[in-house]
Amino acid sequence: MDTKNREGLVVITATEGHVLDKGHITSTTVEKDRAAGVVRSKKAEKRRVAIKLDRSQRRKWLIVGVFLMGVMIIFALTLSSLQLGAQIKGASSSRPFSTASTSKASVQAARVHVYRVFPSDSGIMLPVIDGHGYVWFGEMATNHLARLDPRTGAVQTWTPPGGEDGIMANIVDGQGNVWFTEQNANYIGVFHPASQTFQTYGFGRSEKERVGLQDLQFDASGKLWFSELMGRRIGQLDPTNGNIRTWAVPNGVGGVAAYPFGLAIAGNDQVWFGTFTGGVVGHLDPVTGQIKLYNLANPHEQVYATAADGRGHIWFTELQFGKLGMIDTGTGRVIELSVPRILGDPEDLHSIVVARDGNVWFTSSGANALVRYSPETTNFTFFQLPLPNSGLFGLALDAAGRLWFTSGGGQQANYVGVMTP
Repeated sequence: MDTKNREGLVVITATEGHVLDKGHITSTTVEKDRAAGVVRSKKAEKRRVAIKLDRSQRRKWLIVGVFLMGVMIIFALTLSSLQLGAQIKGASSSRPFSTASTSKASVQAARVHVYRVFPSDSGIMLPVIDGHGYVWFGEMATNHLARLDPRTGAVQTWTPPGGEDGIMANIVDGQGNVWFTEQNANYIGVFHPASQTFQTYGFGRSEKERVGLQDLQFDASGKLWFSELMGRRIGQLDPTNGNIRTWAVPNGVGGVAAYPFGLAIAGNDQVWFGTFTGGVVGHLDPVTGQIKLYNLANPHEQVYATAADGRGHIWFTELQFGKLGMIDTGTGRVIELSVPRILGDPEDLHSIVVARDGNVWFTSSGANALVRYSPETTNFTFFQLPLPNSGLFGLALDAAGRLWFTSGGGQQANYVGVMTP
């Protein structure tokens, strides 16, 4: 049962972790799982919207999974409010923003190695690399958590307990355990590779209780932060005891509901997030519980992913209008850069990472390229993929500085790729 603490924050004590023994993993078992996954993919097809036929529809399926219909309804209901809200002062506080464009852009042919995934329409999501060099990702269409061994090209899969084709984000902790959000089954899960077992932290079983779990990030103390798209909350899970705390995200300009999506943890453990409606970036101070929203130039913008650099900046991708954004965490100033159209419309900007040298990398499905932005030179470099219309989505950096990405849903079959800059 939910309880209130002195600060008025909702504290949820998770039910005892559900542990499931995966059992023996053999090639036969994996093939059976994959065969079952093909059957399940037909059910998953009802939830998603014609991935291969329309890029914008594919984008929405990748982003919200089973919550697509709900979000579309919300968009319709709030569209008029958004238009009005752009002219009204809201309750959220915001610092000045600026927009800019640049003609400094170049194109290079990306030299990549491709790893095919079976089945070809498995719906691979966001990748993460563990300390052994394995690449982990969810397969939404087959209801699997998957691991790629780059040395052999072999992909091993596990079926999460009570999974409903909804693994979105994942992250690896210091012990090598893989944490993930299961949107449709409404839980945060952790897979222990050493024991081949799952543990889950549920948020309710009924459809009305589904909160739309999205992104995951660890802070310096080992607390796991997450975003609830439909619950409109930012949450924190303590892996040591399973306790969960959540903070409600306030409305944006003109009272428009803000739906949190991507997360980033700044160097001082301050929590930053983008929202999928309302065109805002948010900041949560875990100490005071205060949330502050910063308005973008366009109230219709959808912020997809966020990433922190080592200089006090949060970088983010704007899904709808092809912009790269940055907010200075010290001053609150927002800068939005129009991504050059050197390869056509660079829409569908998804995942983003910041390399050790400070360069910002992100995926552009519209340009079919991995894009590097240099804050020092203000140059955009497009690394165009050799396979056209790949449907670029997820992006991750490994310890050696190589870029791993997931693709699928375009004209190409699903695959995992790696590029050395």
